[in-house]
Amino acid sequence: MDFMITQFSPEESLPIYNHARNNRLLSDGDDIVNYNVNDFLPPENDNGNIEYKAKLINPSPSRLQHLITQMKWRLREGQGEAIYEIGVEDGGTLVGLTDTELKASILTLRKMASDINATVAILSEREVAGKNSDVVRKVAEVLVRKVPDNQQFIELRLAILGSADAGKSTLCGVLTQGVFDNGQGKARLNLFRYLHEFRSGKTSSICLDIVGFSSDGQLVNYKHNTLEEIVDRSTKIITLIDLAGDSKYLKTTIYGVSSLFPHYCALIVNARVGPTLITKEHLGLAIALNIPIFIIVTKIDNASSTQVEKVLKCVECLISRMGTNRVPKRVKIKEDAVTYGSSLTSSEIVPIFSVSNVTGENFDLLMCFLNVLPPATSGISKLKQKQLSCNRPLFSVEEIFRVPKVGLVLCGILTQGVMSEGDAVQIGPDSSGAFHLGKIDSIRRNKQPVMVIRPGEAASVAVSFVSPTNVNSLRRGIVIMSAKEIGVSCKRFVARFYLLYHPATEICIGFQGTVYLGTLCRTATIVEFDPPSIQPCVWVNVVFEFYRTPEFVLVGTPLIFRMGQTKGMGEVISVTEELTAKLSDS
Repeated sequence: MDFMITQFSPEESLPIYNHARNNRLLSDGDDIVNYNVNDFLPPENDNGNIEYKAKLINPSPSRLQHLITQMKWRLREGQGEAIYEIGVEDGGTLVGLTDTELKASILTLRKMASDINATVAILSEREVAGKNSDVVRKVAEVLVRKVPDNQQFIELRLAILGSADAGKSTLCGVLTQGVFDNGQGKARLNLFRYLHEFRSGKTSSICLDIVGFSSDGQLVNYKHNTLEEIVDRSTKIITLIDLAGDSKYLKTTIYGVSSLFPHYCALIVNARVGPTLITKEHLGLAIALNIPIFIIVTKIDNASSTQVEKVLKCVECLISRMGTNRVPKRVKIKEDAVTYGSSLTSSEIVPIFSVSNVTGENFDLLMCFLNVLPPATSGISKLKQKQLSCNRPLFSVEEIFRVPKVGLVLCGILTQGVMSEGDAVQIGPDSSGAFHLGKIDSIRRNKQPVMVIRPGEAASVAVSFVSPTNVNSLRRGIVIMSAKEIGVSCKRFVARFYLLYHPATEICIGFQGTVYLGTLCRTATIVEFDPPSIQPCVWVNVVFEFYRTPEFVLVGTPLIFRMGQTKGMGEVISVTEELTAKLSDS
């Protein structure tokens, strides 16, 4: 069976730069393995959240203060998380420390962290030895975590992609419930929302649940905690977005990835089947939206070692042939998990795990990886973060609920600005393109009340209107803006567009399909473009027109366009024929 044919991009071989670490983690029960002092890591980067320290022994007060200032910088770079490599020189050479030196260095690190109310967790220790020397020295990898003062916890959103029967819901069930599967799909039952999902065993909707990590890196889930306790006891919370794998629910999956703004995508592959057409569809979707990816090969307990190896090679070949610079890397030890996890947003590596939801094999590697995944905004520059916070608030609505005794509740993500309880806002556009004045009554995150939300945070917002409003005219895809802004909706917009695949040789004016723009999922028509026609694998400027009602479109939003086998991607570059929406309350 040939898994390697993909419609997303031409197949090509890419040069691979291997900057993975050369050493092996020693776990309990392992024999001691000696490494040469010439083994090394990549040189230390002045930016980012990874710091190398040859030793930290009895620093002077002035030196200690300098080290604390340096730790604050690394924590800011990592949005609350920093990785310290103890026993490593700035150039990356593993010099190692004796047991006494390592213990003293860790003690100094704890003093530094305690001074700024941060926590320290030792991720791994490994032994190195000098050439022609019997003295065993150690190198330690340490996670320092401090929840920013303006946040309740560090938050990540992880989309779970893959074909049907790959084990996506089962994996989510094992993570959230803390109990391994019985081999018959028992773990997935906690994720299903509809009766037909229980009957078929297939997810057809978007299912959300959370797991947390405590300050010492321990997994916090529903095994011994309620939802409120998970939120209260966790310094990092990961929202798992379980998406459908059946091809007939592909529109739902695309909408979920586009509208929920996941920070990472986990692509699940069945070890008995290997990559399928849906696997390639989902992989292409994540790449089109520029979302960091990692691969999890499941059901290795139900496949021979030869079959697992064959599937792993197929996955590696598929990633290498997607027309990008992404490099597949297998995760075999905890050191790999820490290395690839901490640098996932800043490198082109695609980590590959092989796990069993039944026996729990390699689950410790996956837990270590999730624990060190960089926070949501670590890949955004400080200037960009500041700009997002200083902008007027813009809240993208993904779900609308009418709650008894509460009123209208809008669920979504704040893409820019800061929104507080009591703020005067405008909500729209409705089906006529108008915005409605209102007020933020309350805000909740993971069912916990908060006063303020910031860029990238998901929340549920209860709103009320200044004057009577027909809430039936509001639908998914609307936005909440500051009342001081001018509400603008548009019928047409221009996008820089790249046609990935089309059954015919070209697309002409009048072609109609579904366009995904963040929380928007609307029918749109191609009404104009630069060349005489749109051909696959060529960038063009295309004017799209919404089929029914005007919508709010933000310049710079990634775009997915689909109709049957036709698929393309792009980015909004301008909005045309703007209609300044009159406030219905004015």
